[in-house]
Amino acid sequence: MSRVIFKFGLFILLFVTIAGSSICKATCYFPSGDESKYLVSFGESYHNYLPGSIMQMGVVFKNNSSDNLKVSQELALLDSSGVKVWKTVINLDLVKSGSVVIPLLVPVPKFPGIFTLTISETPGVTQVAIPSFEIEVIQPKKSERLSKILVHTPDWEEGINKFLKSWDIKAPTIAWGQVLLLGKKGWMRYADGDQDIIQLVDRALRREMSVIFIDFDAAKKDSFVKKILPFGVSVSFVPAKSVEKSFVLKSNYKELTYGFTKNLMKMWNGYSGVTVPVTDLLFEGKGLKINALATAGKNPYRYPVVELIPLSGKGKLYLSQVITEGRLDETVKPPRNQPGLPAYDPVAVQFLLNLISETVGDNLLK
Repeated sequence: MSRVIFKFGLFILLFVTIAGSSICKATCYFPSGDESKYLVSFGESYHNYLPGSIMQMGVVFKNNSSDNLKVSQELALLDSSGVKVWKTVINLDLVKSGSVVIPLLVPVPKFPGIFTLTISETPGVTQVAIPSFEIEVIQPKKSERLSKILVHTPDWEEGINKFLKSWDIKAPTIAWGQVLLLGKKGWMRYADGDQDIIQLVDRALRREMSVIFIDFDAAKKDSFVKKILPFGVSVSFVPAKSVEKSFVLKSNYKELTYGFTKNLMKMWNGYSGVTVPVTDLLFEGKGLKINALATAGKNPYRYPVVELIPLSGKGKLYLSQVITEGRLDETVKPPRNQPGLPAYDPVAVQFLLNLISETVGDNLLK
């Protein structure tokens, strides 16, 4: 059988919107003339929230005229059907050619959904380029299938162990688990030839377990790096030309999309919105089936989450380049106005829960 080369392009995407935020502008024209009087724009904030939390944002009012202005502007949070779930009115005096940043605290709805912060219509004022800032409210939860699954990870994967314990899906030993979950530390040890971790992975696969590497990436970003995976397959990390801002979960994987209102994953909290590291993956090997569980970009498409199944052999291997490190611990509170730092994201939590559940076949639940 001839050697098959599998190429999957993977990029990250550095959001044009910092910390998952965007600055959207609205200009309001008074009917007394054609001159643009004042402009409203939204500043930085996170896009993903737990129900009942608080969104913080700066709202900029800029006087474009040479006159002092009295402004009364309503801001509203709308649900997906356009119904107001929250509103406030900002009254202020704008000096000529001046601007003011108003700190805004928005109570996040206590129920899940997609919501949009925007400005409301003002009687007698024509509005163009109305600003909007979309947020998703989600309460992560385990699917019925995940409630039957136990996951093992080495003790030195501290962050992953904390996550698994908090969700009560941690297996005390590998013999109890259906999944072996490894993060960045686990992959680096495996790639460096650590025999303990290599034997652990081999043992898991012989037991027909699923092995997951999350936050999968090369240690060096500036060179072509080739590493050997299980099943006699090699993976090369090839520096990519650009970054991505989002990825899409394949809709035919029902456990992977559990709890989400949409398949499009974008604007995650922290890391300035980055979700996938800026590398392509090149696989070489034979006797292997590779399935894409998610796509990113286009022309060509990239595949940040892949499933590797041997045509003869046991177990399955999953590689996820999606960055979850630093986004799983709700107790970590980054300083304000630091969008480049990692930050808790309930969407990232739901993604990882779903990925674990998706990897377990019916044969492992018996």
